[in-house]
Amino acid sequence: MKPGIGLMWLVARGAALLLGSAIPAHVSIMGSTSVLPYLRAASAAFTEAHFPYRLTLGGGGSIAGLVEVSRGRVDMAVSDIPPTADWTHGVPLCHQPLGRQPILFIAHPGLVTDLSRGQLKNLLRGRIDNWSAVGGPKMPVTVVSRPLASGSLRVVETQVLDGHRVTPKAIVMLSNGAVMAAVRESPGGLGFVESGRAPTGVTVLGIDHRRFDVSRPEGWPYYAVPTLYWRCPGNDSIRTVAHYLASQPFRREFGLY
Repeated sequence: MKPGIGLMWLVARGAALLLGSAIPAHVSIMGSTSVLPYLRAASAAFTEAHFPYRLTLGGGGSIAGLVEVSRGRVDMAVSDIPPTADWTHGVPLCHQPLGRQPILFIAHPGLVTDLSRGQLKNLLRGRIDNWSAVGGPKMPVTVVSRPLASGSLRVVETQVLDGHRVTPKAIVMLSNGAVMAAVRESPGGLGFVESGRAPTGVTVLGIDHRRFDVSRPEGWPYYAVPTLYWRCPGNDSIRTVAHYLASQPFRREFGLY
């Protein structure tokens, strides 16, 4: 082999090996839909700065995410609620909180602006079925809720309903955006969303004389803690991604405090 040709072969061979080794480090994430807008933005920034990493995102709800990560079907779950043995079958999971995300209670415009916690509880449980019973117009209450796999539903049932369930008559919507749209379009609508910003087109309710203030979100008592979970101990790729997603200062722009 001529010297020039040999050198060209070695260069080409080295390039092929480098390309062959540049297989993207793929990390799949599934779970809570409430933080998907932040995760999309953070994932794009991460992959731009950390070639050849590749992240894929999916919803499905907190419980579904925990089930799937414990079974090894995804690399990471994002959940608003801690795992239990019923969902993980005892598989140990490491975790990294993303921050706190306020849960806001919203109503169709023109109904009421404030409720006591007791009134809110009875409305969501279906024990009060007309707005006139809490100072509003004579209008049937239409509760809009999230599916059973939703972490925000579990948080509301724990923090507001004292372990009780939302009324079985509730309209079930799969995402924050769908809940807001349903409440906005239903004359007697009442629902809850995870949001660090005041939604438009609906009334954000004050509860027990406390009102959500975006400049002081720490004063609001109802919130979820979206958290990343992965099978312990996890590999370097997973730990790198988790640290990055949990440390970006622009989280506040997406309502994570």
